Amino acid sequence: MMQKRFYRPWVGHLFVILGLIGLQAQAEADTSTPPIVPACLACHGVAAVGSLDGVPRLAGKNPQYLAHALSMFKAGTRANPTMQAVAQTLTDDEIATLAVYFSSLQPPRLTTPLPDALLTAAGQRLAETGDGTAVPACFSCHGADGKGNGARFPTITAEPPAFIVTRLHEFQARARQALPPPSSMTAVASKMNEDQIRQAAAFLSQRDP
Repeated sequence: MMQKRFYRPWVGHLFVILGLIGLQAQAEADTSTPPIVPACLACHGVAAVGSLDGVPRLAGKNPQYLAHALSMFKAGTRANPTMQAVAQTLTDDEIATLAVYFSSLQPPRLTTPLPDALLTAAGQRLAETGDGTAVPACFSCHGADGKGNGARFPTITAEPPAFIVTRLHEFQARARQALPPPSSMTAVASKMNEDQIRQAAAFLSQRDP
């Protein structure tokens, strides 16, 4: 008699967990500099802290998040012509290696012009308590003090203000193209006005990584 096979959902979850553990172990053991890093720094700034013209910080971010972002660029599901062109040349192993390397860097934040104090205070309120049900607190998804929460919620502190503004505008543009999933970043950004975007960028850019 043929034995019945039953699907066990926990098996798939186990493989995911083991993969993340392996990536973390690699992060602790591998301190070499991948050959492509100098090309990355040409855009992402000295020590990968980002740039004032809106290129994001890579240093110190969650390795799973960095690998996930590069994989999306490679697949074309995250739009950015420059990053898509770069990511398409990378193997999966190279993506994992870069993610581990940049996550291990811990330089201070990029020095940016000091924003208006009222703007920063308003941004702090948004980050910590939000603005009603439409705009929840930034830290409610992105972790305590905005330091990140796994592969899908990156650290948002110490980012260049121009990057934060640009990224929120990208989410807003996506929301205009199709109805965003509830509680997604696209849905949240679609409810934010320009003042709130500038406030969030002012506050988050001044936080230490």
